[in-house]
Amino acid sequence: MYETYIINRNNGIGKCLHFRRGAQRAKQGVVVLYRIGNRVDHYLTQNIDTDYISLPEHSWRIAYTNAMVGVHSTLSSSTVVPDYGELNFALANRTTPSVDLGFYAGYRGLGFGYSWDALHAYAQRLSFSLGSKFIGIDFNIQTSTNITTNVSFNGDNLWDLGKTDVVITNASLNVWYALNAVRYSHQAAVKQSYIQRKTAGSPLIFLSYMSSQVDLRDSVEIPEAQKPLLPALMSNLTAVRTRQIAIGIGYGINYTPNHGKVILHASAAAQLVTYTVNLVSYYLPDSIGAGLPSQPMFNLQPSFPVHITGNVRAAISWEINKWVHLSVWATGKNIRFRSKPTYNQNTIQLSNWDWKVQATIGVRLGAGKERVNRALADSPAPEAYPKRQSKLPRWVLEYFYSPRL
Repeated sequence: MYETYIINRNNGIGKCLHFRRGAQRAKQGVVVLYRIGNRVDHYLTQNIDTDYISLPEHSWRIAYTNAMVGVHSTLSSSTVVPDYGELNFALANRTTPSVDLGFYAGYRGLGFGYSWDALHAYAQRLSFSLGSKFIGIDFNIQTSTNITTNVSFNGDNLWDLGKTDVVITNASLNVWYALNAVRYSHQAAVKQSYIQRKTAGSPLIFLSYMSSQVDLRDSVEIPEAQKPLLPALMSNLTAVRTRQIAIGIGYGINYTPNHGKVILHASAAAQLVTYTVNLVSYYLPDSIGAGLPSQPMFNLQPSFPVHITGNVRAAISWEINKWVHLSVWATGKNIRFRSKPTYNQNTIQLSNWDWKVQATIGVRLGAGKERVNRALADSPAPEAYPKRQSKLPRWVLEYFYSPRL
């Protein structure tokens, strides 16, 4: 409310009180946002048992994340020699310890997160996830450059090379579906978009695309062989690229002893790789003795048309109060293959584990349910507001907008 003064010839100076229409419109705008939020919450809780699953009271969430990520890759090359039998050289590649620092901001199940590597343990990493009450999508890609390599021969360790020029790139796209989404939330313990109020589990169905690329860009040269050290040990192998499509089934469970205050989560899945493409490149010298690394590419057939791989995940979540929550979770997945013998009786085998451990502390924001319900109760329904008169003639409105049989 504000005051204005008017001058009247008969009565002198008078005072007139006015109400600010801007404040009323602002209140109406907040009510509109509350109604939209209620509709979103209704959709998110539709067709679920609210005795088992509920939404947090506050819809907005910001969080600080601290994570460690890593790759453990084993690449081996086996060759059958008539006088010596099978010779097996293996490279165990591990990433150096890393620390991810990041943040997350979102509304209900939709959000955005960004993190960066504080110790420069890898070159780049990109991740994205989106989940609802019954289905979710996870995408991750990471290129690791600070790799330490250990060489073994026929199972015995030869030497530790320390940091090498090996480059490993892993990518995955996972789609999961929870069959018992009515009572089980796969996102409750990890994303905190729901609260699991009673213990429940569910079978899970997975569809995954997985990719792994290992490049042996070692700079150590062997003068007499005129080639880098690692390709020389691995039968001239310079790069391995594998792409797989897998379907799987697993099970997840959320255990809570105190109605969602603390949630213990565990899930695992066995996946059947139904399609695979394995490309390798060799170090081939040309006529003048100079090497041609990474050319040409060969497609290796797998030793079996299908094989089993899998992923695991565990988490613990603590709702400290209705504003603050804490969670710690870990996940790991495996991609592997074994080839048929090549033209020179070589067999290539790859086993690649990609893992991540993350701790999150977050704060929930926004109006609580009590405040929203009170504001909506004090505000008239949308039908009670006076309708704006149209400038169109009535006969136009009746012809175009009135119902007709």
